[in-house]
Amino acid sequence: MTHQDAAAPASPAMPESISLDGGITVRGLTEVAELEAACRLYREVFAYSGEDQGINARLLKNLLTYGGTVIGALDAAGDLRGMAFGWTAVETDPEDPHVYHFSQAAVVSADLQGQGVGRALKTVQAAVAHRQGSSRMRWTYNPMISRNAHFNLDVLGAQGRWFTRDALAGPGTDRITVEWRLGEKSTAPHQATRDQRSASEDDFEAGLAAHPLTVAGEIRADAESTALAVPTQQPTDPTVIELLRTRFHEIFTEGFVAVSCRRVDEDLAVYRFTRRA
Repeated sequence: MTHQDAAAPASPAMPESISLDGGITVRGLTEVAELEAACRLYREVFAYSGEDQGINARLLKNLLTYGGTVIGALDAAGDLRGMAFGWTAVETDPEDPHVYHFSQAAVVSADLQGQGVGRALKTVQAAVAHRQGSSRMRWTYNPMISRNAHFNLDVLGAQGRWFTRDALAGPGTDRITVEWRLGEKSTAPHQATRDQRSASEDDFEAGLAAHPLTVAGEIRADAESTALAVPTQQPTDPTVIELLRTRFHEIFTEGFVAVSCRRVDEDLAVYRFTRRA
């Protein structure tokens, strides 16, 4: 089985509604008032103030009508505390044509972050997308933010498949696009990967444990695996940023995919990549 197949997939049995501790319910949004609240929350969480930085209820309503998703997390009082939205897209690569769902954004109120709400939003969104005919889900994240990388790769079990410089047409907008397979047998994140690792990958992991990376930008690689050290906090030093941009570009160009990003100490996290199947 390839690493692509081994990535923890979303299960076909995933529910389209999830109840969490604290009275939080995650489900699809349908009412206009809910969609308007989603637009306000989106701007609030991202601290957007510009006229060109928001979304509106008409857009979200059209997404719901024409194959998109709008998912919300509501508290016991009915107030919206998290939201995610996306749309159906088509991969036209003749070697791998398929329908997928692009998740544009998932936002959670600051006081609820780190409590499983983001994971529930993605899970419900994936379930709805699969029912609508998508076999995979994609979204992007800033590779310089290690906690987001850990959530996407280690918690959800998606794979980072593509790296794009200046993805949003401006400096500081490099993105990794992840892919999450839907509708296959569910596994715990990385359980399949651990079970199917080759001896060379085990040796690579053992080497990292014995001689860990210690500086942001430091890299270690063999024929099948690569590791890259990054700061735990988003870097601000232009030299470090440019070095990491170059590292990401080289690693993905050489045919690797991101499968993990784990914190190793207070200052450093380590990405792990395996060769694309």
